[in-house]
Amino acid sequence: MSRGEAAPELDLKSWPNVQDPFPLYAWLRDHEPVHWSDSLGAWVVTRWADVVAIFNRPETFSSDRFRKLDERYASRRPAVRAVADVLGHWLVFRDPPDHERLRELVQKSFTPRQLESSRDRIATIVDGLLDRVVARGEMDFIRDFAFPLPAMVITGMMGVPETDLERIKTWSDRLAAYIGGAVDERDNFTEASAGVAALVEYFGDLFRARERRAGDDLVSLMLRAEHEGRRLSRDEVVANCILFLFAGHETTTNLLGNGLFHLLRAPEQGALVRADPSLIHGAVEELLRYDCPVPATAKVATDDVSWHGRTMRRGDMVIPFMASANRDPRQFPDPDRLDVRRTFERHLAFAAGIHFCLGAWLARLEARLVLEVVFRRLPRLALAVDEPRWKPMIFLRGLESLPLTWARDGGSTR
Repeated sequence: MSRGEAAPELDLKSWPNVQDPFPLYAWLRDHEPVHWSDSLGAWVVTRWADVVAIFNRPETFSSDRFRKLDERYASRRPAVRAVADVLGHWLVFRDPPDHERLRELVQKSFTPRQLESSRDRIATIVDGLLDRVVARGEMDFIRDFAFPLPAMVITGMMGVPETDLERIKTWSDRLAAYIGGAVDERDNFTEASAGVAALVEYFGDLFRARERRAGDDLVSLMLRAEHEGRRLSRDEVVANCILFLFAGHETTTNLLGNGLFHLLRAPEQGALVRADPSLIHGAVEELLRYDCPVPATAKVATDDVSWHGRTMRRGDMVIPFMASANRDPRQFPDPDRLDVRRTFERHLAFAAGIHFCLGAWLARLEARLVLEVVFRRLPRLALAVDEPRWKPMIFLRGLESLPLTWARDGGSTR
C-alpha cells in the first residue's frame, strides 16, 4: 500500500476489518506504527521490531492487566471482578518474579513421558475422527474435526472425561467472549463470568478428586509440582487448569481451521504439501506466520514511553499485534504471499520472550499430524464455500465454520 493512499477505516472492531484486518495492519505499519485506537481504548503497535521489543521489556510493558491498569479501566462490576479474580492467576497474566515461580511449577507438569506418548494418541484421534466422516464426502471441518481433536487431546492429558466435552465447550465459548475481544452484541464480561464460574466449580471438583486419588494427568502433576520448596496454591491450580483447557483447544482449533483454509484457497501450496510430506514442518510454521490464531495480546505501560512520535502514559493499555508483525515486509520478504517453502524466519504466533507459549510444542504437533493424515486420506479435498465467515473477535482469529468436500473413494490408506 503506497503512502499516497487514503487511510482505511481505522476501527479495528469494524466488521470489514474483523473479517480482513491485513490491509489496515499494512497501513498502520507504514503510517502510524504506534496508533491510538479509540474503539479499543489502547495503543496499537504493528511493526515486527516494535512488537518484539514489547515482549522483551516486561518491566515496561506489564502482562498483569488485572493489577496494573489504572482507574480509567477499572470497574466495580461484579462480572468484571469475577473474571479478574480467576484470570489474574493465569501464568500469561503474571509478571516477574511471580511469573518465573508459576512457570517453573506449571511446566513441571509437562513430563517427557507425556510428550513421548502424545504423538500416537493424537494420530489415533485424528484417524478416528476421519473414520466418522470419510464416507460422507463432506464435513464442516471446524465442527467435525478442528474443535473435537484438540479438545480431546487436552482433556485427555488433564484426565477430563470425553463425556464432559460439550458442556466444557459451552463454558469455554462464554469465556472466549472476553479473551477473544468479541465485537458483536454480547456483554463480554457477563458471558465470561458465567463461563468462569462453571469452570471453577468443575475444576474444583476435579481438584478434590485428585487430592483423594492422584494419577499422572496434568491436574495431578500440577498438584504435586514443587520448586524450591513451594507449590501452586489451590486457586492457582484451578485457574491454570482453565488456562490449559482454554488455550489447549481454542487456539489450536483456530490454527487447524485457518491453516487448512489457506492451503486450500492457494491450491498450488496445498498440492506441494500433498506431494511432499517433508514440507509439512515448514508449512505449519508458514501458516502460523501467515494468519496466526492469536492476533494480539494486551499489555500495560508501567511508565511513560515515547515511541514513533507518540507518548504512552503510565497505566495505558498497549496492544502488540503479532498478526501484523508477522506480515511486516521489514522482516519477511513478500509477506502477503503464502509460501510453504519459505526459508524459516522467526514469527510471533506464539508470542516471544518470557511469555512464549508453553503449549507451542503441542499445537505444532497436532497441526503437523493433521496435515499429514488429512491430505493422505481425503483425495481431491476442496473448499465448499468461497469466503467463510470469521468469528467476530479481535484477539482470537478463527473461522466459524469450514465446509469441505472430497472424493468419496478416499480414506482407505491409514
